Amino acid sequence: MAVCPNCGASSADGAKFCSSCGGPLPAPVQQPVQPVYQQPAPQPAAQPVYQQPVYQPAPQPVIIQPAAQPVQPVYAQPITQPVVKREKKNGLCVAGFVLSLVGLGCLGITCPIGFLLSLIGLIVAIAKKQKGKGLAIAGLIISAIIMLSLTAFFLSPDWDDFTSEFEDLNVYSTIDDDDDDDNAIDYVKMIEKNNWITTGDNSYMVFDKKTKSFTYYQSYLDTSDNYYTGKYQIYAGEDAFEYITEDIDELGVEKSEIRSMISMNEEYEMENLLCICLDYEELIVDGEKQDRDPWTIHYYGFYLTPEEDGETYNVLDVCNMEAASYVTFVLEEDFKKYYGSSTDPVTATTVSTTDVVEPTFDSDTEVMGNSITGYVYLTQGTWDYWTEADGMGDYYLAREQRINRDTSTIINLTVFPEEFNKGNGIDLDTLVNSSVESLRSQGMEDAYAQQTSLGGFDAYEITAQYQDGMYFSVFYFYDNDSRMHYISVEYFESDIASYEMVKNTYSM
Repeated sequence: MAVCPNCGASSADGAKFCSSCGGPLPAPVQQPVQPVYQQPAPQPAAQPVYQQPVYQPAPQPVIIQPAAQPVQPVYAQPITQPVVKREKKNGLCVAGFVLSLVGLGCLGITCPIGFLLSLIGLIVAIAKKQKGKGLAIAGLIISAIIMLSLTAFFLSPDWDDFTSEFEDLNVYSTIDDDDDDDNAIDYVKMIEKNNWITTGDNSYMVFDKKTKSFTYYQSYLDTSDNYYTGKYQIYAGEDAFEYITEDIDELGVEKSEIRSMISMNEEYEMENLLCICLDYEELIVDGEKQDRDPWTIHYYGFYLTPEEDGETYNVLDVCNMEAASYVTFVLEEDFKKYYGSSTDPVTATTVSTTDVVEPTFDSDTEVMGNSITGYVYLTQGTWDYWTEADGMGDYYLAREQRINRDTSTIINLTVFPEEFNKGNGIDLDTLVNSSVESLRSQGMEDAYAQQTSLGGFDAYEITAQYQDGMYFSVFYFYDNDSRMHYISVEYFESDIASYEMVKNTYSM
């Protein structure tokens, strides 16, 4: 109740004027100091009215708050995802390890792939800090061991023994009845698994497949003495083509030349093209090793299988690339059939031995030739019988050949058949000019012809030089019986004495 200060009358709370005298009441000024209204004032400070959402979230009427609810899914997911990725193994590491193990049971076929995948997986795992590095390292080690072991085995003689168990010992086993099969004959195996005899001097080539070595005997009738030994490599088909024209291109055989030969002869094909590389290491003469440096001879040509009277023969029709001379090798099993029923191989010739008259010389003089070919007094070095067979042994009227084992000089005395006789339409000038052009087309240097004399006969002399420095000189002339002679000397400058020996001592 409000008390009026003027009249003392009581008025209702909250009245501004006295209900008795109408005077102003002072109550509104004094009310705040009364304890009734002062006590609740400090209570709000003591009660956590505004802190309740922080300390007591459950009783709050607003449970879903826009700012609080999305926080949990946003921060929870990124925390767990990276942990899962770090625990995962690299797939390439696992695959490489598995393929390396599989290689143990399949002769290492999968090891190269396993090695590659393990290597890539290891690099990726290190970069991304992934698991599986141990598997990758194990895969690398396993695959490397298997591949190295297999490589060593394949290169060892044991591999040849292993594969030979599956090969037919018959020399014709590699021939397929279907002629259209490009691999009807494995020419390399056919050559190195068999022995070969030359048609010119019956020299004898024996290959040893296991050691990749050869022995070249002076005669197949005597394999106890007088022979060469060394290592060999044989190439066939496209491999031979590349080796001849790229690896030994310094010998001057062009790709176009080989293609031209193939196109002009139906027996020549790319599949039967050959190149035989012989690295001569030792020369044995009369049971003694000769003191000389190793040297290399390359033969290139074709593997032929001619048929005659129902028989098939195996023939190597090749050229000595260093000496530019032709050699014909015949498979040993075919040789006697190739020459008929003769017990021993013979050099075919149209000249009867009764027609050949041998002169008498001093016992200290070594003489080459006969009354058909003419004679040369061999006074320089030691000479062996030799052949530069060109597959035309039956064609020449007569032929004699020798090689100097010390200097590699080759002498050839040849007489052409009757159709080349003087007056039978053969123009010697034209023949000589054609020979010069042929030598130039083969890449020989300084090829030219000049008139000279030999053994008292007017002759043409053609001179040229091989790319390896060897000189080539050939004399053409007619003898008193109108027969055409071909006398050639192949020599290095260091043995010019042998050239002069032929020119000075040749006689009929």
